[in-house]
Amino acid sequence: MPRHFTGIRLLLVFVAINTILFLMLVTSMTSAHPWLARILPGQFEGGVNSSGYWVFFSLVLLVNAVTVLLAGFAVVVPAMLEGIADEDRLGRLLTDRGGISEDAKESCLSVVREEAASARQQVSIGRWILIAGAVFLVLAFAAVTHNFLRALPQDAMFAGPSGPVPNAGIATAAIWHYTFDQIAGALLLGAPEIYHWHVGDLANNVANIPYTNFVLAFRIALLIVVLAILATLGRSVRLGGAKPPRQATKPNENAH
Repeated sequence: MPRHFTGIRLLLVFVAINTILFLMLVTSMTSAHPWLARILPGQFEGGVNSSGYWVFFSLVLLVNAVTVLLAGFAVVVPAMLEGIADEDRLGRLLTDRGGISEDAKESCLSVVREEAASARQQVSIGRWILIAGAVFLVLAFAAVTHNFLRALPQDAMFAGPSGPVPNAGIATAAIWHYTFDQIAGALLLGAPEIYHWHVGDLANNVANIPYTNFVLAFRIALLIVVLAILATLGRSVRLGGAKPPRQATKPNENAH
């Protein structure tokens, strides 16, 4: 599928999702009783500054992060699965096969170079989309955590050394410290928990099942994305740089 067509489809999906989310926000704010209050925690009576709407905004950021990551995989996976012929091996096969002129051989190798350059460009574009999606995912994780804390001040999403900690007593800096701990735990395969390398003192409250599952999903998703980014780097190295076309050897006109 052409890259520009894939890009247009991904852009249309992104616009459609955000249009639906915007309509959800508008219909809730213009109704006498905001219907988002039935499914989201927090207060909705104070307009966009209400804690409930900030929960909605953080979920919008999360949805957009997931959409960007899916777009990145949609760009990367086809290029990663597409097989590209090895130019050196193909050149040897064409050389060993008699009856093929140097011009015909160079035409075949030029097609291989163009395919490799196209695949390398598609992998590079997808890699940058995945990097952007990973950044959005981290910001969305911190935003969801922060806004749910403010919307549910009496609950306990976290636990400290002495037990569960009420949400109202957790500062914003502690949320960022916890976010960094989760990033390190995902990328280092749980080594920080084993060796007690922590930036902050908070841990998720295992009694809060929804948030615990959210943390687990975040760590799994971030690890998958980072592994995909590393795989694209390896694929780009394998594809290598575009080789200059070889000049066909001309016969020596002075030879008799």
